[in-house]
Amino acid sequence: SQMQTFQDAITALKNGNSVVTFAEGTRSKDGKLKKFKRGPFKMSSRAGVRIIPVSICNMYRWMPSSALLPIAFPRQVEIKLHAPVETAGRDEAEVSKEVFNIINGGLPPYQQAAPELTEEAGT
Repeated sequence: SQMQTFQDAITALKNGNSVVTFAEGTRSKDGKLKKFKRGPFKMSSRAGVRIIPVSICNMYRWMPSSALLPIAFPRQVEIKLHAPVETAGRDEAEVSKEVFNIINGGLPPYQQAAPELTEEAGT
C-alpha cells in the first residue's frame, strides 16, 4: 500500500539510506517546474533528514512526459546540486517553499515555474 511504502521510506531514511523523489509527482509536458506534492517533505521531516535540492535542466527535451525512455541521447543536460536544507523542527510547508524556490532558481528561465506558482510558493 502507499502508506506502507511511505513508512518504509521513512525507516530507510532513519537508517541512513538516501531516497530520491520528484516532488512534482510527474513530468511536465513543457519542462516547467510545477507545484510540489507534500509527501517528500512529510517523509523527510518525519525522518529528521536534510533535503538536497536538485535542478535538472533541459532533460525534458530528451525525455518528454510521454516517453518511457529518452527519445535520443541527452545533450546539454545540466544537473545542479544545491546546498542541503534542514527539516528538523521546521514546518513541512515552509521547507517545501524553500526547496521549490531553490530548485526553481537553478533552472533556466524557460523552465522556471509560472509566476503564480512562485508567488504561491512564497517568493
